Amino acid sequence: MTSPLSSGTSPVDRAPPPDALRPEDARILLVDDHAFTVRTVKTLLAKDGYAAIRGTTDPEQAERLFQEMQPDIVMLDITMPKLDGFAVLARLQACAAQRFAPVFLSAAEGREIRTEAFRRGAADFVNKPIDEMELRVRVRNQARIMAFERALRAQNERLAQENASRTARLEEAIGVLRHAEGCLADDLRQAQQTSRDRMAFFASINHELRTPLNAISGFAEVLKDQMFGPLGDAKYAEYARDIHNAANYLRRLINDVLDLARTESADFQLQVQPVDPGAVIRSGLVMVEDQARRAGVELTVDIAPDLPVIHTDEDRLKQIVLNLTTNAIKFTPRGGQVTVRVRKDGDKGILILAVSDTGVGIAAHDLVTVMKPFGQVRHIRSASVNAANDGAGLGLPITKRLAERLGGSLEIQSRPGVGTTVTIRLPLTAG
Repeated sequence: MTSPLSSGTSPVDRAPPPDALRPEDARILLVDDHAFTVRTVKTLLAKDGYAAIRGTTDPEQAERLFQEMQPDIVMLDITMPKLDGFAVLARLQACAAQRFAPVFLSAAEGREIRTEAFRRGAADFVNKPIDEMELRVRVRNQARIMAFERALRAQNERLAQENASRTARLEEAIGVLRHAEGCLADDLRQAQQTSRDRMAFFASINHELRTPLNAISGFAEVLKDQMFGPLGDAKYAEYARDIHNAANYLRRLINDVLDLARTESADFQLQVQPVDPGAVIRSGLVMVEDQARRAGVELTVDIAPDLPVIHTDEDRLKQIVLNLTTNAIKFTPRGGQVTVRVRKDGDKGILILAVSDTGVGIAAHDLVTVMKPFGQVRHIRSASVNAANDGAGLGLPITKRLAERLGGSLEIQSRPGVGTTVTIRLPLTAG
């Protein structure tokens, strides 16, 4: 019976019960120097259906017959000329490929002969003259045992084959996984090298572009403000303003692309330190107050007084606040409102920063677009209160990646014509 604590069955449990086996299939070898005994035993056992019986009166032939039929039961007369039963058994045991049941036949009475028989490896002992019922019962008992053992051996062989097959498949799977691991490691190294190469490229482009841009912007400002005297036609001043605005746009674009590349770089490093989030956020909002005033947008700040000190990157936190707030002001019409709220969730151990506006809003099907680098929605861009300050659609993707680098998340909720709320959730300890 299978143990109630077992998740399966053992080979013994799965083997068929003895009564379900076929003991009559047992192969029997009979060695007795009396031909009458050989014929009698064959006749008696035939009554129980045993068909695979071979007999010999010559003990010298026993070894050859044994190797030919590989019997389950060997019945040996103890007293025989040339070789006695014990000597024959010793020879058979020496050449046996698998277990068999020796049954001794003897007319000798006494405890000593029986003890010696069992000491030599006998499975049973039958007295002569042979009692029919005793012989048939003893042989049947041994046949059942041997049939059961045959079933176990066959089952063990099947299990061994199954285990070998499973092991082979497992080793094959391990080999595939190791190969995949190696490929992934190579891909990772390649990706890291590509990231470093890209950052080096961006750094080089940044250096090469900023110098002429600064010159273009500076000379355009000189012309725009007519510092060295009037330009004459007013169109020249207008063109100078356009050049100045375009140069500033390119400078912001370069900065945004570099920021995006840095956040994606494998070498991106955080400067984690104790930070007062309320103080950092307030100092960042000071930098956008003028933008809000010029846009005619009311900027409301609601920072909870009980904010804990958090361990994060101060510059990245300030960058998140600036990105979200400037974006909200840019797409909020004159007379609208932008609200910055900061709270803590002590139970979850997070800081919650929410920037809400009463701007144009974003349709649900456009939310995926605005989160992609350079993803812009035409009607939203056209609603910007200051086209000259338009970006390239990198602010939200950069902010999202910064939040994730700090161990947090970004979520957007928006309704067209109502406004947008961007919520940043940051752990109290970055990483």
